[in-house]
Amino acid sequence: MNKTRLYALRPDAFVWLRSNISQNLDAYADPSTDFGRMLEENGNKEYRVPIDVAVKGSLDLRDPSTYADNPKKRHLADEQSLQFYEALDGMTPKLAANQYVLAYINHFYLHGYGISRWPAGKTTEDHVRLHWLTEGDRRIYQSSISGRTWWIAHTATKAAEASGGAFTAKQALEVFYRTPEYYHRTMEYAVMRNPVLMAECVRALMREARGITRTGYREIGMDLNRAAGAKILDSLDRRDLRSLVKGSADRLMRDPKFVTNRRDLVGVEKYKVLSLGAGAQSTVLALMAEQGFEGLEKPDLAIFADTQWEPPAVYEHLEWLKEQLSYDVATVSAGNIKDNIMRGTNSDGDKFLDVPVFLVNSDGSKSVAARQCTTHYKITPIHREIRSRLHVPPKQRVPKDIQVEMWLGISADESHRMKPSRDEWIDKRFPLVDMGLTRADIYNWFNERYPGRRLPRSACVGCPYHDDMEWKWLKENEPSSFEGAVRVDRALRSVPAVRGSLRGEAYLHKSRRPLDEVDFSETRDYDDYMASECEGLCGV
Repeated sequence: MNKTRLYALRPDAFVWLRSNISQNLDAYADPSTDFGRMLEENGNKEYRVPIDVAVKGSLDLRDPSTYADNPKKRHLADEQSLQFYEALDGMTPKLAANQYVLAYINHFYLHGYGISRWPAGKTTEDHVRLHWLTEGDRRIYQSSISGRTWWIAHTATKAAEASGGAFTAKQALEVFYRTPEYYHRTMEYAVMRNPVLMAECVRALMREARGITRTGYREIGMDLNRAAGAKILDSLDRRDLRSLVKGSADRLMRDPKFVTNRRDLVGVEKYKVLSLGAGAQSTVLALMAEQGFEGLEKPDLAIFADTQWEPPAVYEHLEWLKEQLSYDVATVSAGNIKDNIMRGTNSDGDKFLDVPVFLVNSDGSKSVAARQCTTHYKITPIHREIRSRLHVPPKQRVPKDIQVEMWLGISADESHRMKPSRDEWIDKRFPLVDMGLTRADIYNWFNERYPGRRLPRSACVGCPYHDDMEWKWLKENEPSSFEGAVRVDRALRSVPAVRGSLRGEAYLHKSRRPLDEVDFSETRDYDDYMASECEGLCGV
């Protein structure tokens, strides 16, 4: 690889640039400015002197604004700093703190990069002095374009070298560039610049202090600074240093005000809630928890969200299940979904049908109505009950030290139905998936312990996601429930209030024919529909 010599600005050239900032502010806002020509034209023919540092390849860095994944996060540009660091062969901390070296690199290599990385609201003299012409070695790691770029990579490299292989320089750098304040705090305290101690701090940020706030990390620095007053840290072995850092991190990560992500908070006992649909999977999960199967603990609460339009078998089964369980089972409801459909309203009384009925639009095209029934009739009342139990008022942010673990009965063969929680205070858990149990395993487990008892399928009587096999079963085994679904299906097209809440002619059956006219001799697999159904809440 070709190498070129690096230079430093001559002191008189540096002074001229500082004294003429106000006359050249436009130049500092223009990435194509040729500072060499500017200096020569103003009497500084010999504006640079060589130094004993070679440049391997190019020092030009990518404009941070071109980051397609997240152009607003300018600090992501710091991930290039290792490239910059490795290109400067022979650079030392002393040279990296030299104002004349920094000024040369800033003007001749990183000018365009610096404009994008540290843009000024207005191109002011103070901003230029801070980032392009830093005087002395003060704050170079925080402000000077090249100083920060070199020092952040130097810090990551030294930490990695002192880590004993626990992490690489690139991994250390990721900690710093994703949360720049960690780097600033590391440089703020001299005690933390000890390579071994720095390595232990970075390791803590990756492990036990993961997600700590910048204030919390500053507290770690203060703890170590105080420890340095009573002990000479250089004389301590690595285990003692590790213990000091871990002890500080453990204390701070138990305090919500020092933790960014509530899921990283230490020492919080999660409130465990089982979403009980009273179908096959959630029933077996509830019973497994009751019996401690595979070490499964009991939840604090099970909640059945009642749409008030379940098949009679589900309600009978729910009462039987309650008798088998020693933990609390609550029933909540947002109202009768069938009655609301017949009125053409959702659970809040708004003129909007939130059920995914099949539509034939006025132009003859086909579509499916928005599916919001799971949110309105399942998720919302369940969350309302949990908040009530935890004494958190509606619409108030849930404190970080209150965390909920929501159990959902999804089996391993249906793991594609697993979806992450949309609420920061709730973590979803899928115990059946964790145990590797399939739907067949669940039925075998239940039949061995409760022979002769049938597991019902939990879903609204008139759910548009029923397949033909389920409609047929309902028609033959629960004719009154089926007739109720037929009446709702007719109302979708005949009752003005219902028709007015939809855009098009609606049907409960996927064929877009009246339910009582459908031939149910052909069947399709139920799972084809449930794969995307109801956020993993209905039918389990």
